[in-house]
Amino acid sequence: MSLPLRLTLSLLTLIWMQPACAASGINGTFQECIEEPVFQGRVCTVQANRAAEIGVILIHGLGGSTDDWNNTLPVLAANFHVITFDLPGFGKSDKGSQNYSPTRYARLVQYLADHYLQHKPYHVVGHSMGGAIALRYAARHPLRFRRLALVDAAGILHPQVITKFQAGSVMERASGVQQTRGFIERFSGKLLEQAERLPVSAIDIANTALGRDLVFRGAPETIAALELAGEDFGHAISSVTAPTLILWGDNDLVAPLRTGKVLAARMQHARLEIISDSGHEPMLDQPQRLNTLLRNHLLASEHALSAAYEPLPSRPVFSGERRGSCTGESGRIFEGDFRSIELHDCNNITIRNARIGELSVFNSRLNLINSDILGKEVGLHADNADISITNGEISGAIAINAVNSRFDLAGVMLQATTAAVRAVNSKFVFSVSQVNSPYSAGQLHLYKYMADGEF
Repeated sequence: MSLPLRLTLSLLTLIWMQPACAASGINGTFQECIEEPVFQGRVCTVQANRAAEIGVILIHGLGGSTDDWNNTLPVLAANFHVITFDLPGFGKSDKGSQNYSPTRYARLVQYLADHYLQHKPYHVVGHSMGGAIALRYAARHPLRFRRLALVDAAGILHPQVITKFQAGSVMERASGVQQTRGFIERFSGKLLEQAERLPVSAIDIANTALGRDLVFRGAPETIAALELAGEDFGHAISSVTAPTLILWGDNDLVAPLRTGKVLAARMQHARLEIISDSGHEPMLDQPQRLNTLLRNHLLASEHALSAAYEPLPSRPVFSGERRGSCTGESGRIFEGDFRSIELHDCNNITIRNARIGELSVFNSRLNLINSDILGKEVGLHADNADISITNGEISGAIAINAVNSRFDLAGVMLQATTAAVRAVNSKFVFSVSQVNSPYSAGQLHLYKYMADGEF
């Protein structure tokens, strides 16, 4: 097995494997294991307050179990019929060499909802991989539940992006120096680009029964991690209309907070709450804060929810006459409307909450956040640049013109009348983004190397 493939496999598995909480059972709950038809085995469940008129389904993450919700279940059980369960492959549920994908898990959620809740209305809450499962379920069954809550949802962005982030987190934990993150992310990103050229990926192997048995020896954690990394949630994000609360630990080193910002921007009725002094498991790190936010979301009246999820007022007409520039600087921040911005030999530049007529980036590293580029001929021109873009729209006859550059785009819309991208020797990672050009229209969730061409 080549070095890039080994690196990809080990990092993807490490991303999602979190230790389960080992707390004891909760008094007043009903526990049972039942046969289920999706994985054709036993799934073990925990219920509380079965007499309540409204239900809540809690879905744990990879490597976890029902114990992960020990601090949350009693609080929600004061008002709801709460159901949680060990995902097949984890906890007390049956384990085996199976396709543990979010899509199959979502089918299991539907079976459990039909089995336990019958004619009751209910809400769905998911943490980490469970958040991805909840999102997939919400898109597949939009009329079967009322409200959605996603807690530090994992696996939403492209696996290259997540793996680079996790590699940086590993180094940050080991060294205790946050400044090491950038170097490690760039280094691992280059190795992952090499892995993209291989004829088969670890995700492809996990999708086959033979690969799961021979290569991964039927390990549920590894298989589920790779199946999660291989799913595209772009359509699910844009199609879910239920009121959605997104909760995120401010110091999550497993699933980047950037994911929560993309979800909040791209989902139709979603808002993001950041939980201070918390990592990837706020229900364990800050249970009181998480429980309060979650309970308020699930108990709020329809009128209160409508007010909370109203769209932001439209921004005033673009009137930027300023021209921004940077030469040989580091750490500059640009905000607001600009007719143009031009960067030369600059490092760690941030453009946020901005609207720009034209952006040119030469030999620079840039982070573009919640900003729109309203170009005419070319929206964004990059030459020997390293650019990360989170949320926003880039438009123009040619939205992006790139030479010898790297792009990481998440939650971005490209609007073009000639070509969305024209590039020479440039690399692009698109996470849950969209494109509308003469070449194509639809979702973008892929890695793309462009030697010389356009799309």
